[in-house]
Amino acid sequence: MTKNLLHRCASVLVAVAAALLPASFAFSADLAVAADPAVSAPSARGAELDPAWLGGWMGSVKAPPGGRDGALEMPVSIDIRKGADATTPVIRVTILRAGALEANAGDIVADGRSLAFTLESQGRRARFEATLGEGEPARACTGSFAFIMPDGTLSAPAYLWSMSRVDRVADLPEVRVYAATLDALGQKLPMRLGLAEGPLGWCGSFDIPAQGVLGLAVGVERTAAGFRVTLPVQTVATIELEADAELKVLSGVFAQAGFRGPIRFELDPAGRIGNARRPQDPKPPFPYADSAVVIAHPAGHALAGTLSMPAPEAARALVGDASAARGVPAVVLVSGSGPQNRDEELLGHRPFAVIADALARAGFAVLRYDDRGVGASTGRYAGATTLDFASDADIATEWLKRQPGIDPAKVGLLGHSEGAVIAPFVAVWQQEAARAEAVREEGGAATPPLAFTVLLAPPAETGGETLTRQTARMYELTKLDPGAAARAVAAHEAVMQAVAAFADAAALRPRVDVLVRAQLALQTTGLPPASELDRAVDGALTQITDPWMTEFIRLDPRVALARLGTPTLAVWGSKDFQVVAEPNRAKLDALVADRALPVTTRVYDGLNHLFQPAGTGLIDEYGTIDTTFDPAALADLVAWMQARVAPSIAPSIAPATAPSPTPGTVNTEAPGEMPRRIWTPQSTGSPAQTPSPRTSTNPQEPAK
Repeated sequence: MTKNLLHRCASVLVAVAAALLPASFAFSADLAVAADPAVSAPSARGAELDPAWLGGWMGSVKAPPGGRDGALEMPVSIDIRKGADATTPVIRVTILRAGALEANAGDIVADGRSLAFTLESQGRRARFEATLGEGEPARACTGSFAFIMPDGTLSAPAYLWSMSRVDRVADLPEVRVYAATLDALGQKLPMRLGLAEGPLGWCGSFDIPAQGVLGLAVGVERTAAGFRVTLPVQTVATIELEADAELKVLSGVFAQAGFRGPIRFELDPAGRIGNARRPQDPKPPFPYADSAVVIAHPAGHALAGTLSMPAPEAARALVGDASAARGVPAVVLVSGSGPQNRDEELLGHRPFAVIADALARAGFAVLRYDDRGVGASTGRYAGATTLDFASDADIATEWLKRQPGIDPAKVGLLGHSEGAVIAPFVAVWQQEAARAEAVREEGGAATPPLAFTVLLAPPAETGGETLTRQTARMYELTKLDPGAAARAVAAHEAVMQAVAAFADAAALRPRVDVLVRAQLALQTTGLPPASELDRAVDGALTQITDPWMTEFIRLDPRVALARLGTPTLAVWGSKDFQVVAEPNRAKLDALVADRALPVTTRVYDGLNHLFQPAGTGLIDEYGTIDTTFDPAALADLVAWMQARVAPSIAPSIAPATAPSPTPGTVNTEAPGEMPRRIWTPQSTGSPAQTPSPRTSTNPQEPAK
């Protein structure tokens, strides 16, 4: 449950204060992931871009007068640089309210002082056109913004777009970095503010590591008392700061929506701003070959990814000369919740790049891909559910089995968080399909199912139980008032149970209202005005009734886990508060004992949800830890996988001793029907052209 970090489940921890700070401030998981410039290369045509365009821009998109969106205004920041060929521009756009965080623009048309480009985010496409203002040097531009309709026409009337040139903190030689912690709604949010004075005046950059905000360009105005900083997030936030004579301390008020709270920034001489790479990030030269791949899904979208093929000597060392000649073992990586790129990139960490590097060096081929609608993958992320994403993983593994140089009998799946929910479903689909195919062929060769699965931080209880448990653990770790926290947890559980019982929006709203009030009671500022409270409840209800959320709340991973015949390694960190290790391991161990499942479980002491060595395990630590994935845990993971494909070469990890579950405390019965595979493979192993309808994991739920 991860990205731009924060897993979509994590964004629900403060679940239904969603229209207020900090959830409205946390634009990471439910919006867009930063696009990877290496896989989203823009196309460009036309005359050479006027150099006056190069640099940073800030402004806004406004709804047309009299339109259905009324006075809607979306803050925008754009960074325009020369590309690798020194002529084609690279344009990265941030419109957080539209779900774009440093997203790469495409279809760029440059014509001197005019510029046009297309932005795709959350399954929608929009066209921007603008012209530089008068004067030299040009420091302003104006233009229009319109959505691209399915038939290729532009929506009307067009939105208005205006921007002004700003300096970029990263381009200036002297930057003053300040650190502060905002106390809001019971959460402590560490923040960093970078300030610098350039040719165009003061400029700023903002980091909130816990929410995946790194290097966000902010508006800065020098005032008589100090500075006024404007954060262009979904609900615009402002910080009015008074400065001491030496600019060492900036103190004032943080304001967003109905929230106002004190804040104090202190100069940090050793501080740094931005998305710096981490020590474990893979560095060339690489002893394996990476290639860009595109995988067609029968639903019409395409998954873009990277396939890493090991060096021949590494493959031979892993499986021997004869086996390597037939093909190398391979694995597909499946990310956690929230729109994520192929590296599961967050807070400067690229865990899937680190895992892929370790596995490719060990002799495995590794496929990792951008989520649908993210990076270079097409399709629509918004509206898709966990089982939809499972179909993507299913398609990816079947595609990988058919590639030259891959041993189809030794293809596995590694999933993290929500990806660890997905992997068992895919494994069971494939084992049942292989069994049925063998029967049809009267004992003949069948398409091999998955050879192994690796589950990183897997839930073994329903999504609703997972969300309530992580909420309770967060309140415990942040040391909130136990009584108020207990009331908020009880209200959260009531909402989850109502969703699980298929309550409609009208029946849900009173429970959501109780939850919003209970969560707001955890802060000391009191309830907001009635109108703002109503908006908070409306926003929370929208979040709770999102298709992904409702399916996740109802989905029970034990439906698949109880049927799992694939050798599986399941691991957790003891300081994971998003998927709490002890109860989830106990429930999985009970299934393993009851059904003799081929599953090894292990808990790593001191590691968090990302398998980093942690203090509290809370999200606000993720970006402050330089380790991307604990090296010892990574080595164990690689060794276990090696043992699955070449037992004579690497020893298996011995199952860690776990206490036997007390009879009657864990339900080991398969809790529901297994959903059907979303697509039907043909006898050749190729996807059918039309996905088959899937059934619910709950027999009482209508088929989707």
